[in-house]
Amino acid sequence: MKIKVIEFLRVSTEEQGSDDRAGLSRQKEANARTIQKYDLAVIKTITLIDVSGTSVVHTPEVKDLISLMVAGQIQGVVLADWDRLIRLDNFNDFALLQHFKETNTLIYLPDQLIDLNTQSGFLIGGFQSIISGNELTQIKKRMLAAKEVKRKDGKHPNCDITLPRGVAYDRQNENYYYTDEAEQVKILFRLSCDEGINNYCELERRTGIKHRTIPNLLKNELYIGYRTYTEKRGPEKYLKPDGRQGDRKKVQRSPDEIIRVKVIDEPLIDEQTFFKAQEMMKNKNGRYHAKRSKKGERFLYSGFLICGSCGEILYSTSGGRNHKKDYYLCRSKNYIYVSKNGPSKCSTRYLPRERVDHTVTSFLHEILTDKKYMNRMIGLALSSEDIFDQRNEAEKIKGMLNKISTKRDRLLDLYIDGPFSRSQLDKKVGELDNLEATLKMRLTRLEEGFVLKDKNQIFESIEPIIDTLMEFPYWTPAQKRSFLQSQIPEISITNEGLTGFTLGVSTVRNHMDRDSWQQ
Repeated sequence: MKIKVIEFLRVSTEEQGSDDRAGLSRQKEANARTIQKYDLAVIKTITLIDVSGTSVVHTPEVKDLISLMVAGQIQGVVLADWDRLIRLDNFNDFALLQHFKETNTLIYLPDQLIDLNTQSGFLIGGFQSIISGNELTQIKKRMLAAKEVKRKDGKHPNCDITLPRGVAYDRQNENYYYTDEAEQVKILFRLSCDEGINNYCELERRTGIKHRTIPNLLKNELYIGYRTYTEKRGPEKYLKPDGRQGDRKKVQRSPDEIIRVKVIDEPLIDEQTFFKAQEMMKNKNGRYHAKRSKKGERFLYSGFLICGSCGEILYSTSGGRNHKKDYYLCRSKNYIYVSKNGPSKCSTRYLPRERVDHTVTSFLHEILTDKKYMNRMIGLALSSEDIFDQRNEAEKIKGMLNKISTKRDRLLDLYIDGPFSRSQLDKKVGELDNLEATLKMRLTRLEEGFVLKDKNQIFESIEPIIDTLMEFPYWTPAQKRSFLQSQIPEISITNEGLTGFTLGVSTVRNHMDRDSWQQ
């Protein structure tokens, strides 16, 4: 019976996969000769387009291939070249070859048959993967260096989509020029600078240019004849969920890397008009940010609230059309938290900002200034049963801290032995550090609470705070947050109302003279 195989085709970009390019057709011809030479039966053809050789293992098509190999439905894979399967830039990607080895799947090339379970096949597979990856690194290095030289020479090494509206590049004569669409940009500058229209939506209605692109057009120095590069692509590779290539993030160039070269002798816009537009945009942005509320003015209690139902923090968010409604929301309802931990079981719904701020302010101003109420609360806090529970909690926290230290040492040993990559180690150690910091903070509060056991002593310590809170509603937002940071680190709240609060009593200061506060 004929050996069942999968034909594997791959090109790195969409352009290479188009009908007018020979990328796929060349591979098909080479594979056809291999299939005829070994008399193979092709049960499926996998074609990867816009997939780098360094990210093949992340595609769903290759995961399906591995499933067929493990199930024993195929005995081989046909390739035109080894680098169509893998270009190694990460040793973790050797796992793909391990699947071939464990399932005894053969690799058919036009000039050889590779069995990774043989000594020669094992060596060839490993060396070819490393060589292919190194070759790609060298290609990219030479390509990027050549592009940088072209930029400095005033040429355009990128595709035309990177050019702004109204600008084109003649690749034969190697020069930039303005197109008919440049007239729209000229009108845009005239409306903005001469008529003083700085509303981008209004400019869109007048020119037909999308309002989101208008600021970028007004900042582009190509309209005064200069090609300027202040950013470049970062080194981190970005992959889409299907393993296809994504754009690398842009990062700022260092001052010595910035390129600015004159490429058009007769500019579309004179420099005086251009820099006037820059100044107008700067003033517009300054006015916009000046109108925005400062930290703590809009969400006064942001950072001090925790959910009374599940104990997670409450963060600020906006809802409704045009973000006209503000809320506090439990962290367990956040979509990122849900994606990692599953659906939230917390019963706390969206908490309107106005209602929360009114409830907490009223509590601080009216309830906490009631000396009888505070005396009663202090008595409850100092009950023998409560102190016993706190001591038990402190001992449990100490045990957890010891376990964290042991687990951190174990992770380091595992990293040295090889199962973890450096990024995985850093992530797990970071999680342990965050948990350790939280536990230490809680332990410090518990131990401070053991020191103050006398009811009268505690009341004398917090009495200045009670007197100060009488004026709390009339303070500025900055003064309120300064007080909260020093005295009330946590407030628990649900849809039904306040469920708890903590009040600092170990380092209490008299805040009656508010001019002396640290703002």
